[in-house]
Order: sequence, then structure tokens, then C-alpha cells
Amino acid sequence: MNPHNDSLNMTNLIRSVLFLALFLATALPAFAQRGLKNIPPPDPEIERKSFQVAPGFEVNLYASDPKIAKPIQMNFDAAGRLWIASSETYPQIKPGQKANDRILVVEDTNGDGRAEKTTVFADGLLIPTGVAPGDGGCYVANSTELLHLGDSDGDGRADTSRVVLSGFGTEDTHHILHTLRWGPDGRLYLNQSIYIHSHIETPWGIRRLNAGGIWRFHPETMRLEILARGWVNSWGHHHDRFGQSFVTDGAGGEGINHLVPGAAYVTAIGVPRILRGLNPGSPKYCGLEILSGTHLPEDWRGDLLTNDFRANRVCRFKVTESGSSYQAKLMPDVIRTKHVAFRPIDIKMGPDGAIYIADWYNPIIQHGEVDFRDPRRDHVHGRIWRVTAKGRPLVKRQNLPKAPVTQLVKNLSAPELWIRRHSRRVLQERPRENRPQILQVLADRLAELGPAGNTTPRGESTALEILWTCQALNAPAPQLLEQLLTATDPRVRAAACRVAAYWTELGETTLAARVRDPHPRVRLEAVRAIARRGRDVLPLAMAALPMDRDTPLDYALWLTAWEQRSDWLDGLKNGNHRLHEGLDDAGRLFVFSSIRNAAVVPAVLELLGRGELSDSDRNRAVALLADLGGPGQLRIALDMALDAGTSTSQAANLLDALARTAATRRVKPSGALDGIRPLFASDSLAVQRAAVRCAGLWKLESLRPSLRSLAAGADTSEDLRGTALDGLSALGGDTSRKQLADLTDKLPTPLARLQALAALVTLDPGDAAGRLPGVLAKSPTRGDPSAVVEAFLARKDGPGLLSKSLAGKTLAPDHAKLILRTIDASGRKLPKLVAAARTAGQLTTGPTRLSPEQMKTLVAEVGSRGNAQRGEEIYRRKQLGCLACHAIGGAGGRVGPDLVSLGASAPVDYIANSLLDPNSKVKENYHSLVVVTRQGKVVTGIKLRQTNNELVLRDANDREISVPRKSIEEQVVGTSLMPAGLTENVTRAELIDLVRFLSSLGKPGPYAASRKPTARRWRVLADTQPARFRLGRTRDGQAASDDAAFTWTPGYATVGGTLPLKDLPQLTVRNRQVSVVRCEIEVIAAGDVAIAVGDSTGLAAWIGTRPLTLEQVTTLDLAKGRHRLTITVDRGTRTRPLGLTIDETTTANARFVTGK
Repeated sequence: MNPHNDSLNMTNLIRSVLFLALFLATALPAFAQRGLKNIPPPDPEIERKSFQVAPGFEVNLYASDPKIAKPIQMNFDAAGRLWIASSETYPQIKPGQKANDRILVVEDTNGDGRAEKTTVFADGLLIPTGVAPGDGGCYVANSTELLHLGDSDGDGRADTSRVVLSGFGTEDTHHILHTLRWGPDGRLYLNQSIYIHSHIETPWGIRRLNAGGIWRFHPETMRLEILARGWVNSWGHHHDRFGQSFVTDGAGGEGINHLVPGAAYVTAIGVPRILRGLNPGSPKYCGLEILSGTHLPEDWRGDLLTNDFRANRVCRFKVTESGSSYQAKLMPDVIRTKHVAFRPIDIKMGPDGAIYIADWYNPIIQHGEVDFRDPRRDHVHGRIWRVTAKGRPLVKRQNLPKAPVTQLVKNLSAPELWIRRHSRRVLQERPRENRPQILQVLADRLAELGPAGNTTPRGESTALEILWTCQALNAPAPQLLEQLLTATDPRVRAAACRVAAYWTELGETTLAARVRDPHPRVRLEAVRAIARRGRDVLPLAMAALPMDRDTPLDYALWLTAWEQRSDWLDGLKNGNHRLHEGLDDAGRLFVFSSIRNAAVVPAVLELLGRGELSDSDRNRAVALLADLGGPGQLRIALDMALDAGTSTSQAANLLDALARTAATRRVKPSGALDGIRPLFASDSLAVQRAAVRCAGLWKLESLRPSLRSLAAGADTSEDLRGTALDGLSALGGDTSRKQLADLTDKLPTPLARLQALAALVTLDPGDAAGRLPGVLAKSPTRGDPSAVVEAFLARKDGPGLLSKSLAGKTLAPDHAKLILRTIDASGRKLPKLVAAARTAGQLTTGPTRLSPEQMKTLVAEVGSRGNAQRGEEIYRRKQLGCLACHAIGGAGGRVGPDLVSLGASAPVDYIANSLLDPNSKVKENYHSLVVVTRQGKVVTGIKLRQTNNELVLRDANDREISVPRKSIEEQVVGTSLMPAGLTENVTRAELIDLVRFLSSLGKPGPYAASRKPTARRWRVLADTQPARFRLGRTRDGQAASDDAAFTWTPGYATVGGTLPLKDLPQLTVRNRQVSVVRCEIEVIAAGDVAIAVGDSTGLAAWIGTRPLTLEQVTTLDLAKGRHRLTITVDRGTRTRPLGLTIDETTTANARFVTGK
């Protein structure tokens, strides 16, 4: 570590100015050459004037280049100085380049809201991604290490360096250790992201975290532990005034996340169940701050601020209570702009009550997809913006480091979280010999409050701050803790539970009372606190089971049981039932369901034998047997599925579990099995398909005629026909082979013949390969061979057989393109098969690679004559398949990344190139994985998660596929699942419009994400003969049922939130034309849900099967759970598109279900 002097500072300044001049002389022309022409000058005032600021607020420049550059993270110290981790090296050091990134300290010395003084506290660092001032210097996230840089002589510059922790992973520079922040408990919280594998040696043992998560670290004791796991790139973490943790994800799509201690979130490794965020379908957010203090308007206090850095805006969420968790409502933006280089990535409140925003300032924000040496990457600019409320007095600044203990303790009651937490931090850093005095002043302050004062909201809040201060000082206060565990305010009780998790001085019995607390969040925190107490405490936690529980509380109970699975399994195997003591039958069943191991089967049978389970628990127990049991136990599940008293949904679930067990474990129920035959005619398509699957997998020869009849039936739906053909294939043998071969010739439609051919691949791949060209030739303009090709690609020998069958044959060009698209979507490199398909289809084009001049011309045309509205219509074409793989705002496929803010983050040329040549740049976390099993099966997909027992992939059809890890022979990284050649059927004018649409996504205007909860994922009733027949002979309300005659296909709203009627099939029903659609509403906390439809002309609706009268705003009283809304559209009277939103008058915590 090099101390600095004034001459060195001047040298750095001159070097920066010279580099800036060189950059402007060379880089800006390069920008223009690459198509990003409209980069504004880097003048901060030009940028500031572009801001659209929330009413009542204003923005001024606090600090800027050349004094600071590329701020990555920032934190204030107790003296009000802003510490900044700055990296001009990011994202990767050049060969031979000397690492010289810096920690800067910025200071407003005269209180005018602008920083006059900038000090280089330290340099010579390599991409520091976090800084937290403390302990006589600062902690720095520096690549693989957590450093402490000290200032021993008080000159404001580091002169000591100490490695505090090492062993953090460094596989990806924007996922390494980052986002340092002190918590209210005096611990340092640190984040890491998905591609990082950390192995940290501490005095308490080695701590490991593979992939993303948040660490909790106590520098004084060196105790390091994992607070939570998961997320893709979690660059935001903060605690509210009651100690609840919230997280944002800079590469995820779930908005604000409420953190449950120990929980796993999206992408977590080794955990079979995860929690979701509060705002699925959101853009990616970076940084997080919670507002407080008298300077801000009262209705802003407690709100969360974060940054949509891709869309150049600062966002605000209003968070309100919802059961054991919260709901987060997106409010109008704090700042938004069309200035393409405004990249807000961190946000903090300051000592004056203002809001400070770190602006990375860069026209390029992408990482792996954009070349590390792309000349548009800015390495020299950066600024800090300051947001204040007009006409409101600022908070009076205090000199906290020199304040007496009495003042610091008094500050624990301040309205500003900033003052409270920095006052506690100063108390924590005072010499240890001062701690008795500090503890005495804290005790005196408690005495001043008195017993009566402690029951007031302000008194309880102050007492909680004192409790946290005792925790920060390592001075347990069990009496105060017990007092706050029974506080009037449930938020204080919940906070006290989290402290109790770490103070073993308090017995479990005191915490056990909180497990039965009236407030669900207190119960959640108590359950997770008890979980830290180790063995023999599970019965105490499970006392919360009989009480109402929402998803987060249910998850906390599941996690607590799952964490103790080893002890339970040992006990079950050894006949030691000590752990069962204190649990009733429902509690034991919950634990067994959480463990999900075959060792629990005898115990589950014992529970069923006693006959004391409720109906719902009995169903749950039998479903568990269907997944884990042997033949006798599976028989119990089958009998329940066949019972007339079992609901169709429960019967379908049981049969699906039995089919899954037969496919994965090769186990079937004992006894006669042909009793499932009547289920082939069930009114429920789900029951029909599950029963047919079971018949094939159980190899029930007696049901072969029924399977063939379904497969050949003219009235059989496409879905059921495909299942029946698979059933014939599963029966196996020469008879099945002959029947499937016969059906490939005789079935009446191209789709049906191809379904039969795909089923034949399993039994006779050589014959199937030989038949494919002939089957396709019968319908040169119809039929999609994708399913057949997928069946071949799932075999080791499949690609070779398929290549051989295409040699010397001629295919329709469209068929060849679909074959190539399927090969591309597999992520495998199969050049021989690709060549064979191209030759057979007489195709001469492939991935298009434009020269720099050609790309420059294309980008110019996108800007000059591209039409985003026409481009969206092209994007929505079914034959392009964009919606099948990509979501926008959470609605659509999940094979590729959500495109909600694509245009705000990716340059036009990169968007165009990704369409023309998908494998040239593959977004992080979207490379495929090709897995070969020991049975010769090949599975390809995007890796979703992995546990000790299974690997779960998402394939190109958006299906989750579980592969037992013990069956894996080989796995290799594949290519993008996005097929090449997608633009071959698009004219140049259409390509220009499509790129214009994609490059508009996320930018201010009609293609930015709406803050209104909007119905985006729909189910659309297909126009089939069985559907027309059923509706024509019943009533429109039948469409709201689960009738097996209906086939539902995915449908998606436009970016603007409407469902175009021209995209909907029309069914002729009783001499009129109708369309039928469905969406789902998920109610997390019960209440009124107000659905706004605007114009209800020509609409009829049902919630579940109950008719509704739709008005401009229709208010529904909905219970917790999912509710299906079905709407029929009379096409003779309605011409306007259909759009639904949740109105602001809604009192429930509700949202529309997204996904595919």
C-alpha cells in the first residue's frame, strides 16, 4: 500500500486529463463506427438537465470526474465523508497493465451540498467492488480478499494493509465479493454472486459458499456465516428500522426480495426449494436504500429506492405489511432520463438527509455479452448526484466521532436511520475500556423510558436500538431481550427474535412462546431463531404448523425441518424416535414431506394406519407414498386416485406421481392395475393424460386396444393423442413397433403422423429415421418435425441415424429450417447433421455475419426508418418463436433472458448481431449444458439448480428436466439454445423494425415497464372441433371449467399490456364468433382485489366457475391462493383489445401470475 502525496495527486490528475483527451479523440469516433451515434457529451450539467425528477425534488452534482471515476460502491462514515470504491480497470485488467484502482474519500467541508475535497485513501488495488469505513480505516472487497486498510497516523491516507479474509472466488469480475454494509447488529454484511465459489478459512472452521449469497461477518471474533443463498447478482442489501432485510438483484427479475434468514433464493445451489421475490417480472435492480428522516416528505419515509441502471432510472417502492412478509408497490420514478450514459448503481442516504446516487456513467453496461475491449466502454467518468426535497430543511449535521456517549445514546431515538446507525457504530468503535461506561449510559436511557414508556412505539423502538447496541458491543442483555420479545409492536418482537437467534443465554422456551405469536412474521423469525439452536428443537419450531401460514412462513418451517434431515434420517434408520417427541401426527408428516427420503415411508404408513390425519394431511401422506414408496405403498396411492370421492386435481397429481415413479425408479403399484381404464374417459384432460401415461409405463397389455383407439381416434385432442402414442411406445415390443409404424402412415393429419413417428424413435430409431423424409413429403407445407428431431437428439446414436436418413433426400425448405432450428436449440455441435439438413432443404444460408460497414448501415437504418410498433407485431409471430423462449416483464418463456429492459442496456449492433448470429454472444447464465447419461440418453438445457442428488435443466421447450446425478456419464457446456437462422424468413425491412422494437424495450416511452400490475400471461382456447361441439351444446360458462374437450395454448399481452383480438382464435358457437381466454390472480394476503378492464363491451367473465358482471372496475373479495379468471369475447360486438390491471383501490396483496 502506497501512501500518497500532493505531487502524486497532481500526477494522477494530469494523467487523467490526458487520458480523457485521448479517449474523446479516439473513442467517440469508434462509438459512431459501431452504431451508438447519439452519445451525449460527458458534461455533467448536460446530463443533469436531462433528468426528469420526481415532483417536489431537485438534483445537484455532488462530485464528478476527474476527481472521481467509475464509482462501484459507496458508504458514508460517521464524520459524513463519502468513501468510494473506484475502478478504471473494470471489467478486466489488460496484459501487462499495473493494477491501480482506488479508494476515494469525498467530503463536503462547508455544507453547501457539493464536495470540495477528494482524497485518495488508497490505490494499487485490483477492481475493488465494495468499501465500508470502520475500525480506523476501511474494509475493502478486493478480488479474492477482504482487506482492512488502516490510517495509523491520521493523515487521511492508508498506511497499513491487512488481509482479513481470503479465499473468495474470482471467476467473474462483476460477481466477486461486493456490496459491503454494516448491519444494525454491528456485523459486516458482504455479498457475492452466482459464478463465485468461495472457500474461506476462519478460526471457526472453513466456510464455503458456491454461487450467490450474503455473508454475515463479525470482525472482532472473526466469525463468518452465510445469511442467505442465491440470486444472480445481488448488488443491493439493506435492513429497515426493525432489522428486516431486503435485497435487490442486478441480474435477476424479481424486484424487491424479502430475506428470510438461512433461506435460498433463485439460482441457489444444493437446496430443493427456494423463495421468490416480491415483484416477479421486474427489470434488474442494483443498489438499495431505505428512506427515513425529517428532510423527506412523510409519505416517502420507509420507502425503498433502487436503480434500474439499464433503463437509466432511479426507482421507488412502497413496502407494506403482508402476512409474514411484505408487498412492494412500484411508485413513480425518482429520476428517469433518456441520457444513455446515466447508470445509477448505488444509492445511499447522507448525513444531511439527502439521497446520494452513484452514477457509473457508461453507454455500455453489459458485461460478458459485450467485448471487454469494446471501445464504447467508458473508463474515466463517474459522478455522485445529490437529491433533495424542495423547500424542506436539511438535517443538522453532527460531529458524531467527537460526540459524548450521552449524545450518541440519545441519537438512537433520532428519526434518521443514518444518525441512529452511525451513532451506534461510533459507540462500537470506542476503546474497549469505555464499554462499561457506554453500557451504563444505555441502562440509564432505558430507565428514563420507564416501563410505561417502553410500551409506546417510540419507546419500544429506542429499546430495540439499545438492544442492537448491546449486540454490537458483544454485551448480551437477556432481561431487555425478554422484555422486547413481548413488546406491543410485532415488528419489535420479530426483531428481538432475530437477536435471540444469536444469544444462547436465552432459553428455547422463551422463544417457543413466540412460535405461537399472533403475528405471522414474529412466528417466522422465532422458527428461524430456534433453528439455530441445533438438535432436539424441531418440535418447538413445528408448534407454528397449526396456525395460519403463508408461503414465507411455510418455507421457514420447511427449511427448519430440511436442515435437520440428517438427524431425523439417522433416527428413523436406527429406530430412535426421540426426535418425534413433542410432535403430533400433522407435525411429523410435515417433517417427513420436507425430508422426502424413502426412509420415511414406514413412518408415513404408521401415520396413515392410525387414522387420525385430516383429509388434507391424508392426501399429502398418500402423495408422499406415491413419490417414495414401494409397490405396496404405491397401491395405496392408486386406490385413492381411483376413489370416486377424490377430486380430479388430487387424482391427477397422484397419477402423475405414480407415472414419475415408474419412469425414474421403475416401480409400479402391486395388484391389478387395469382399473385405471375408466379414467381414460374422465372429464379432466389432466386425469386422462396421467392415466394413459401410467398404462404405458406399467406395461398394461390389457389396455393396449384402448391406447391404440385413443391414438387413432378422430376426436382425440392433440395432447391426449401424443400421450397415447407415447403410451404405446412405453408398452414396447414388436406389436407396439408395428402399430406405431402403421399409424405414421394412416393418421389423418401431419401433426398426428409426426407424433406417431416421434414415439416410434424409442422402439426402432432406424425405421423411424428412414420414414421421416416420406412422412414430411406428404405435407410439404405443413407439419413441424421438431418433436421427431428432439427424440433422435435424445439418443447417442440419434444424430448419426438422422444424418444418414437425410442423405440424398429432398425436404421442403421450411421443414429443413425447422430441423435446423431444433438442432440449434439443443445446444449441441452437430456439423454433419446440420450439413445434411441444409443439403436436403437446399438451403445455402446460415448464421449471418455482417462486416463493420454492413452493421453500421443496418444500425443507421434502424434509427432512421425502423418502426417499433411494426417490430412488436413481427416479434409476436408464432413462427419466429420469440415468445416461446423469452419473457417481457415476466410473461413468456424462460429459456432465454427476460427482455424487459434490453433496449436500455444493449447497443443496437449487439441486438442485431444476436438475432443474426446467436452464438456470437451468449448472455451469462444462458449457456446450455449437454448431459449424457449412462443409459445413453442425451439431455440439453439451461442449468436451473443442482442438489446432491439431482441436476435440473430447463430445455428449449421450457420444460424442467431432472437428471439423477448418479446417472450422469458426461456433461459439457453447449451453445446458445437460440436457433440460428431465425431471420431467414424475415425481410430486411422487417428485421429493421424488429431491431427497432427490441432496442426500444426499457427506454422511456411506450415500451418501458409499466408500474401497474398487468395481466400479461394468458391461456387461449384453441379452435378445435371438440371445443366447438362442447360449447355449442352447453353454455358459455362451460369454458370456465376443466373440461377435457378444451385445449388451451399460451398467449401473451403486448408490452403495453393488451391482448390483441386479431391474435385470438375464433370459435363458431351457436351462430356467433367467440374467443375465450384465461388468466390467473395470485392472492398472497386476502382482501378486495379491484380488476380494471376499462371498456367491458362484449365481455363475459367467471372467477373460478362463478359468473361475474364486469364493470370498468370490478371488485372481488378473494381468499388467499390462486384464482382463475375466464373471459369470453363476443367478436361480433367487441373490436378493442383486451387489457386487465389491478386497480389502486385493491386492499389485498395480489398480483397476476406470470411465466409461460
